[in-house]
Amino acid sequence: MAASKLSNEEKLLRLLYLGRLDAKYISGGSEKYESPSQDKTDFFNDLMKTSHTVLLKQIEAVNNDKLIPYRSQLFSLLAFAVCLPTTSNQIKPELCGAVLNLCKTDQDFFDFIKFVSLYRTICNKSKIPHTVAKHISKFYAQKSAQDLMKSFTTHKSYHKWSHKDLIKLGHVKADNAVKQVLINYILHKKVGEDADEEAKKCLELMKKSEELRSSKDPADALPIINELKATIHQVEPSLKKSADVWHAVLPNMHLSEVLHILPKLYKLGFLKKETPTLSRINEALNSSDTVRASGVHPIEVFIHMKNFEKGGKPLDPKLLDHLVKDRNLTEAEITKLKTPNETKCPTVMGYLQKCMNLSCSNVQPSNKRFLITIDVTEKMDTPCLRNKNITGIEAAAAFAWFLLRVEKDVIVAVFKDKDIHIVHLDKKGHLNEHVSKLKENKSKYLVLSSPIEWAMSQKKHIDVFINFIHHKDYYSAIPKEVKEKMSKPVDAMHRFRKKFNLTQAKLLNVCLSYPHMVTCDGSPNILDVAGLDAGVPKVMEAFYRGNFC
Repeated sequence: MAASKLSNEEKLLRLLYLGRLDAKYISGGSEKYESPSQDKTDFFNDLMKTSHTVLLKQIEAVNNDKLIPYRSQLFSLLAFAVCLPTTSNQIKPELCGAVLNLCKTDQDFFDFIKFVSLYRTICNKSKIPHTVAKHISKFYAQKSAQDLMKSFTTHKSYHKWSHKDLIKLGHVKADNAVKQVLINYILHKKVGEDADEEAKKCLELMKKSEELRSSKDPADALPIINELKATIHQVEPSLKKSADVWHAVLPNMHLSEVLHILPKLYKLGFLKKETPTLSRINEALNSSDTVRASGVHPIEVFIHMKNFEKGGKPLDPKLLDHLVKDRNLTEAEITKLKTPNETKCPTVMGYLQKCMNLSCSNVQPSNKRFLITIDVTEKMDTPCLRNKNITGIEAAAAFAWFLLRVEKDVIVAVFKDKDIHIVHLDKKGHLNEHVSKLKENKSKYLVLSSPIEWAMSQKKHIDVFINFIHHKDYYSAIPKEVKEKMSKPVDAMHRFRKKFNLTQAKLLNVCLSYPHMVTCDGSPNILDVAGLDAGVPKVMEAFYRGNFC
């Protein structure tokens, strides 16, 4: 069954999890690579004319799903629906009202505004729709004075839209005297003489947040950080070079943020032995309660661990070109920018390894039967799309490592020319040991359908096939006589399902270095994944659990 024959509900689920109608996930998020497709526009035009409630029901159904790779996608779809020229004025208030009900944080709402602005620009319309402006007013009307104060002190703006911008745009009016005092301060920095005690307390904290954003002296900033429980995003940029400031903000930051800034802390020299900052990092990464509360995925920890090991993420090629042209850099300076110095910090690497182990408890077993088959051709030693510090073989080994620890029934194999070869990996083994053992196997080419053919020949009941390969060029290496006899993965899956009556058996083809490879035909339960980012393990798990097809 092709994608065009999917129900509206199934199409919407693909858009929510994948950002597109075909069965493909590209790491980095759909908005990074492409504008809204004509297929998506046609689908939404029909949906808005006939059954817009289907959109609202599906988004509400997934609102609490932590496996959505990019939560902003919920608000992207609602913004797209609101901005379509064919969407009637009678429907728009209902769509905007749904946004208010779905928002869990200020960032959710600001994401919606960002996408409304983006789609209006694409349509060559500059003004925010009146209906959206009206619901901006409702968004702030829902906030108490305390909520408004916390919103302003935590984040002054998102996506270049500030609270001041939205309050002006929505012509927000307060429903009580305290909120009016706070709104006047946000808009005009005015403090009314008639402010009561509650308003004065809120204003004091708002002023302190402003002071923190401009203060360049750590001695002035530290008491405010402690009082506001501020994160590094709330301090003046020059203070990001202060060890005392980092020591103060780290306990207030989410574990994902802590993982992200580790290379920076290392370069600043704050992760040396017996430093207070190193102690903070230990508390964050090696506390089972903190790791569990964060919900961080072991593959996300792995990605950050490899970035830390390599001295940080490589410089963006476009930024590098800009620096070379504008700053007349020497060859030595260019080489230094291209190749960050690898970190020599075994203590933190040990913390990260333990954090990976702890984070496995954040993934609940699915009780599915897995066959993971890994490409071991030479090309697997080259970097992944979206994560240049990680090779294809390392990424595949990391997925095998965590699935062996989480799931009960996992078979790991490597592609061996036209067949596959089972590899026995220790469930409690170290990730580097898995990489080494996989590298002991060599193959000149691979046949993507061979894991499915093997399962049929061995009468193995498999619920989830996962293939990790490097590049689209795998096909050109296959000998002509093998090509003539081999099956397409889609055809092999149809035969496998029919033979064992496993109608919901799933196939995941993960191409780690190339975004445009297509192996599926759009039919349900077959998915292509391109590259590696923190969303990949989420979308894979959501797929094999049946959250979407």
